[in-house]
Amino acid sequence: MAPGRDVLNSAFGGRAWRDAIDALLEATGLIVDVLDSDARTLVCSRGRCEYCELATGARDAHATCFGEAPEIKSSEISRITCRAGLPAYVAPVEIDDRRTCVVIVGGFVSSTRDRKRLFERLLARGVSEFGARKAVREIPVRTKREVESLVVMTRAMAQGAVARALENKSWAERTRELEVFVEVGKELNEIEYRLDEVLDVIVARAMAIVAADSGSLMLLRPGTDMLEVVAARGDASRDALGAIIHVGDGIAGRVAATGRSVLVNGDRDGQANRSLKPGRGITTAVSVPLVRADSVQGVLNIALCRKDRKLRGDEMRLLERFAEMAASVIETAHGRDDAYRTMHELMHLGEFSKWLADCTDLAEVATATLSVLSKTFDFDLAGCVITGWGLDDATVAFGTDLTEASVERILGEATGRDVAVEPFSSVRHITSLGRLAPDAPDDGTWSVLSVEIMVHEHVMGYVFVAAGNGRSFQSFDHRLLLGMAEHASKTFERVAVFARVRDDYAKTVAALSATLDLSEHAAPGHAGRVMELAMLVGQEIGLAIEDIEVLRFAGLLHDIGKTGLSEEILLKPTKLNDDEMAEMRRHPEIGVGILEQIDFLDAVKPVVLHHHERWDGAGYPAELAGEEIPLLARILAVSDAFDAITSEWPYRPRRTFAEARTELRAGAGTQFDPEIVEALVDALDRKALAASTGLFVQRPAPEDQLPA
Repeated sequence: MAPGRDVLNSAFGGRAWRDAIDALLEATGLIVDVLDSDARTLVCSRGRCEYCELATGARDAHATCFGEAPEIKSSEISRITCRAGLPAYVAPVEIDDRRTCVVIVGGFVSSTRDRKRLFERLLARGVSEFGARKAVREIPVRTKREVESLVVMTRAMAQGAVARALENKSWAERTRELEVFVEVGKELNEIEYRLDEVLDVIVARAMAIVAADSGSLMLLRPGTDMLEVVAARGDASRDALGAIIHVGDGIAGRVAATGRSVLVNGDRDGQANRSLKPGRGITTAVSVPLVRADSVQGVLNIALCRKDRKLRGDEMRLLERFAEMAASVIETAHGRDDAYRTMHELMHLGEFSKWLADCTDLAEVATATLSVLSKTFDFDLAGCVITGWGLDDATVAFGTDLTEASVERILGEATGRDVAVEPFSSVRHITSLGRLAPDAPDDGTWSVLSVEIMVHEHVMGYVFVAAGNGRSFQSFDHRLLLGMAEHASKTFERVAVFARVRDDYAKTVAALSATLDLSEHAAPGHAGRVMELAMLVGQEIGLAIEDIEVLRFAGLLHDIGKTGLSEEILLKPTKLNDDEMAEMRRHPEIGVGILEQIDFLDAVKPVVLHHHERWDGAGYPAELAGEEIPLLARILAVSDAFDAITSEWPYRPRRTFAEARTELRAGAGTQFDPEIVEALVDALDRKALAASTGLFVQRPAPEDQLPA
C-alpha cells in the first residue's frame, strides 16, 4: 500500500529536502517535481523555468511543469518531454518493491543547438527577442550522462526522505503505545493490582485510547463457554454489567470463538449493539479479543455514539496491542511479581526509545542498546551484532572478566556462526563490570539468550545476553530482549538510511574535490587522503560523530579555493615569488566564498578558512595562534601537512612516513598543535597494529565506558 499524503508531505515538506533540492537547482539549474505514487498529484515542486511559462502560457505556481500524469510502465528511469518541449526524466521511488512517489527532473537541454531551436520556437509564439533570448539562456545544457547521474542521486535522496517519514510515523505510533502502557502501569501500581480495580482501569484506558463513549470487559468463565461482563463504563454499557452470553453468540461471542477483532460501523438492524446489551445509540462498535498463550480469555468491547466519529487504523492497532497487554495483566493480577516485571520492561523500553531517538550513528545505537542491557539483565557478557547494511561488527560489554576464547564461543552461540573460522570484521569492547582477561581455554557452561534484529523479514543482526555459573533466563527476559530488538531494528534502519544519504552527499563532494587535483600539481587523491587522516584523528581524540562528518567534508574541500587562482601560479614548477605567494594565500578565503553558496556546509567554512593558521600565530589569513584556531582546523592542518610530506611533487620526491613524523614533531609547538600531531601519530600506529594482529586490538579510552 502506498504511503498516505501525510507521509509524503512530511518527507518533502521539510527544510532538509528543500535545502538539498535548492542546492541541486543552484548548482545545476535542474528542476525537480515530486508527484504521488500514481503520478497524478503534485506533492512538491522546486524551481520553474521562465521558458516553460513563455512557451505554454502557464503561470500557476502550484502547477507541475509536466502537464498530465506521465505513463509509468516500470520501476526504471525513463525519459519524457515536458509541456514546453524540454526533455525530462521520470524516476519512480520504491520502498520494499512498492512505489511511494515519482520524481521528475527536467529543465535542461542536451546541446546548444537545442537552445537555438527553443529560441526560434518562442519567436514563433510572438515572444520578444529579448525575452526569448533571456529565457533560453537560463536553460542549462547538460549531457545525458550528467542528468542521469543526478536523477539517480535525486531518487536516492527521495527514497531516504520517504523512508525517514515512514519511520517517523511508525515511531510516533510506538511512542504513543509506550506512553499508554507506562501510564496504565502507573495506575495499576497505585492500586496494587487489585483485580476489580484492574478491570475498571483497563476499560477506562481502552475508552481513552479512542475517545469512546462506552466500554465493557467480558471474561470467559473457566471451564465453560460463557462470557460475563465484569466491568463496564458509559451509558450504553453500564447496564450490561453481569450479563452473560455464550461463545459464538453475537459479535463478542464470535470474537471469542475466532480470536479476531470485529469492527462494526452503523446501527443497521442493531448490529452495532448486539455485544453491549442493551445498547443505546451506538454508531460504531469494536470488539477485541483478550488472548493469552494462544487462548482467548475474554473480549474488550468499545462503543462510539457520535455519527461523525470513526476509528482510524492506528487507533485500532493500538487498541489490539492494548488488549494483548490487558490479557497479560488480568492473568497476573493475583501475582504481583510478574505484573511488576511487565512494568519493569515497559520502563526500560521507554528509556531505550528516548535514547534511540537521538542516535545518528550505528555505533551509538549499539552502545545505547548495551547500556540498557546492563541496567536490565544480570549477565557475564552482552552484545549487539550488526551483520547487515554492509557491516559485520560486534559490540560487547563485560559483566565479569572473560577470556577471548569465552567471548568467541558466546558470540558463536548467539549468532550461529563459527567465529574462529569466520571472524567478525571488528569487535568493540565496552567496559562495564569486567574486562578481557589474559587468554585461557574456555571451560565454562553458558546460558545464552539471543534475539534476531529483523528488518523487512531479513536478519540484520543480533542482541544477546549470556550468563554462567548455572544461571538461566526466563520467558520475561526473552520478551524484554525481543522488545528491545524490535525498537533497535527501526533505529538501525533509520540510521543506515541517514548514513546512505550522508554518503551520497560525500560522494558528490568527493567528485567535486577530485577536480582540484587536476587543477594543480597535486598528488592524485590528495583531498581524499586528507579527509581520511582528519577523520582518523577525530576518532582518536573522541570527537562527536557530527564533528567527524564536518572533517569529512572539510578534508575534501579544503583546497577548493584554488579553483579561483590562475594556472600560472598553480602549475608553476618552481618556487613562488612574494607576489605569487600572496595570491596563493588567498585560497582559503576564496574557498569560503564558494562554500557560502551551500547552506549545509556552513560548519565546514571556518575549518577551510583557518587550516593554514599556525600554532605560533604566523599563519594566514587571520594570524590566529594556539587555541584561537578552531580545533577542526588544527586537525586539518596536520592531516594536510602529513599527506603533502608523503606525496610525490614535481619539485621534490615523496618522503617516508617515518620522515613525515619527524618533520611534524619538529613543527609541533610552532606550526602545529602538539597534541594533534601526537594524536595523528598514535592513530596511524594503532591502525597499523590492528591490521597486523587481529580483531581484539582495542583502544582503552574514557568514551568506551557505558553511560551512567
